[in-house]
Amino acid sequence: MKMILRIFLLFSIAFTLTLCRSALACSMCKVTFNGKTYLGNNEDSWQIGSRIRFVNAPPGKLGALYVSYQDLFAQGGMNEAGLAFDGLTIYKPNIKVDSTKQNVTDFRAFVSDIMQNCKTVEDVRKYAVQFNRNKISNGELFFADKTGHYLIMEPDTMILGNDDKYIIANFCPSITPEKDRLDWDRYRRGREYINRHHSDTTSNYCLALVDTMHECREKMGEGTMYSSIADLENADYSLYFYHDYTREVKFNLKKELAKGDHTIEIASLFPKNAEYEKLASYKVPQNDRRLFQFLLLCGTLFGFSGMYFLISYLNSLRLSSRIRDPNDIFKLLLFLISISMLYYMYALVRNPAIFYSKAPYRHFQFSMLDIVAYLPFILLVLIGPFLKLNIKIFGKNTWWLSSKLLLTLNNLVCLTLISFFFYWGFYDVF
Repeated sequence: MKMILRIFLLFSIAFTLTLCRSALACSMCKVTFNGKTYLGNNEDSWQIGSRIRFVNAPPGKLGALYVSYQDLFAQGGMNEAGLAFDGLTIYKPNIKVDSTKQNVTDFRAFVSDIMQNCKTVEDVRKYAVQFNRNKISNGELFFADKTGHYLIMEPDTMILGNDDKYIIANFCPSITPEKDRLDWDRYRRGREYINRHHSDTTSNYCLALVDTMHECREKMGEGTMYSSIADLENADYSLYFYHDYTREVKFNLKKELAKGDHTIEIASLFPKNAEYEKLASYKVPQNDRRLFQFLLLCGTLFGFSGMYFLISYLNSLRLSSRIRDPNDIFKLLLFLISISMLYYMYALVRNPAIFYSKAPYRHFQFSMLDIVAYLPFILLVLIGPFLKLNIKIFGKNTWWLSSKLLLTLNNLVCLTLISFFFYWGFYDVF
């Protein structure tokens, strides 16, 4: 029993420490024509509660606006000098760290210092080059200034450019060739639009490009939470909510800062949107703490159960075949199911895309997630035999009471999970 408890503790610690949220998709574009530069962004997210915040600065510094969620961690922004930025989630392996440089320890303060002190992307480069930025290893920042220059700040690399039209999605340009960038659907759509409208210089070009690159998924109509276009010459900032590009709310930074520091929830600026209301009421572990904790407990239960039933099965093999319970073979099956469900609980907490995608879930690159996506169906098939086994073993004395109770608890948890799987649409395959 001590061995089982030690293994259970290790599983619990590992499961808890590895929980994190999955990357969110975004896309951006920078457009310069007729001496004006616009920075467009699509914030593709399932988080609700997005807001815009106007922040004045001390004397000699630059005031700015920021877009964020409830945690007020800046996802993007623009300052009084016409410098704007937004962030993209990326994956970059083997990030280089320079031992002679300072480390960024507070990324909020790092971004705030840039926006309060920098007027051009060259200013940003001179400031940022002093630091190791590996603290946020899964993100990059895209800056543009009103001269039309831009800067891509990866965790260990910075790229300067001044293309009239530039688009980007969730990849690192320093290691991603064009042929691989086209694998990102929103990037490919944007590239095709640019190729078809190469000579277009109308004022709504940036909006049309943002619209082309936005996401609207089939299951719930969700995808792009909000879009923004920053007019860097005039310091105007336009917002579009929940991929509806017929309604615009425009702010002038100078006028808003004159009102003092203030924050506005973006959804409150627009008429009610039925698709957004559906998303806001949809409960998943990423927006409901009780569900998160329930799946966490399920994961620890399955981790413990898997090791318990494996050890119990191995112990049963040492018994004489005459006294061995034929039902002991189910312990091996319970081990396999429990370990698979442990991984699936981890996947559900870590990857919100599973809840918003059509069933069965398909990852953009084939992985274990594509395989475990069928676990809800397997569980639905097995729950009947498991309940039958549960009743059967309680009428015998061949299983320890702890084994009987653990099987009962697993069955109750699985029945609860199946009800959630129906709610989340995991069985909606037709």
